[in-house]
Amino acid sequence: MTHLTYRSIWGLDVMFLKPSIRRFCSFVRPNALPELPGTMSAWQICGYNGFESLKLVNTVEMPPLLQPNDVLVKVKAASVNSLDVMMAEGYGQQIFEKFNQMKPSVIRHLNNHGNFLPLTLGRDFAGVVQAVSGDVKRIKPGDEVMGTIPPPLPGSHAEYLVTSACNMKLKPENLTMEEAASIPYAGLTAWSALNITAELCVGSKGKKVLVLGATGGVGTIAIQLLKNLGTLVFSTGSSEAIPFLLQLGSDFAVDYTSPEADSELEQFGGFDVILDCTGRTEKFSYSLLKPWANAKYVTLSPPTLRNFDDHGLIGGLMKNGLDLLAANSTAIIEGKTLRWAYFIPSSTALTQIVDLARQKKLVPSIDSVFPYDQLPEAYAKMKGGHKCGKIIVKITQIVGHYWLRFSAI
Repeated sequence: MTHLTYRSIWGLDVMFLKPSIRRFCSFVRPNALPELPGTMSAWQICGYNGFESLKLVNTVEMPPLLQPNDVLVKVKAASVNSLDVMMAEGYGQQIFEKFNQMKPSVIRHLNNHGNFLPLTLGRDFAGVVQAVSGDVKRIKPGDEVMGTIPPPLPGSHAEYLVTSACNMKLKPENLTMEEAASIPYAGLTAWSALNITAELCVGSKGKKVLVLGATGGVGTIAIQLLKNLGTLVFSTGSSEAIPFLLQLGSDFAVDYTSPEADSELEQFGGFDVILDCTGRTEKFSYSLLKPWANAKYVTLSPPTLRNFDDHGLIGGLMKNGLDLLAANSTAIIEGKTLRWAYFIPSSTALTQIVDLARQKKLVPSIDSVFPYDQLPEAYAKMKGGHKCGKIIVKITQIVGHYWLRFSAI
């Protein structure tokens, strides 16, 4: 069996590593590997003090191809999501660090030797494939791709990344790198909230759906997914964002700052689904839902990870159950339910979303683009809110790194 030398990353020849580690190396196709730098730059957090913890490190080891479906991507653009800002503040620390400890020992050895920090954030990306592992068939070096990295794995705010081929798709030619990077994570979050949690499908034509806080990354995509499902879409945003929401396809848009906002929404009658993208974690109002029609209030800000952070694994599990039970105790009296929605990494869903973008049935919404060296400013803008669409970081490669060579042994 052919093995590869990965000197710059591990600091010694693979031949001298344990057999379990050497087996990972055999996944890589030697003829697919270009000459690559031994180190790269990445924005990393070493603590949980918010975006002030972000540091640009120019000596981060290149991520290795460890699994048979891994793909190495040179990042051209990435987005900043609210989860990135929250993780920089310690959100999900309990679960994410426990996940890091449960990974196979070989992966933990190569990922900070088992330590969760420092961590590179960033959940979605667009870039150019540099190398692929042996089982990857539909993607090859040189392809332009777009995709996502599930948390808490090292992310896309770096020059290079490695993730599974199932987490990426070929980039449509009609999208720029920045546009492509704005879609995957928010798109998959919106897709799972609508298709899985809210149980909306192609047969949902005519149903009335309200999207609260619709101007963010998830809300802007949710509106377009809903229109492709044939639903009647209502949305809320600031007065300045109303034309933007209507342009996205919302049938009606309401200024949430207006004193008449609630009465305006009430005159439309009961909604079949309310998708809450506002970030609130409590005080949900079910009065706008249609009674006794299996109407659903779907929130994208469940207290799940926060409860684990505050109460530990066992206590957090019990608190989550109690919170969900308490929230539904009042809603279920009228045949309504509160449901928690999450990001789900689905290859099938990503294919659907990318196909919609290719057909121009889903148009990217970009609020602003920041250069790579201003990523902390991008985090600050995300934390400040009041944006229309996604915040993008354009990745600029750093020159002058040592070069890494792959050779058969």
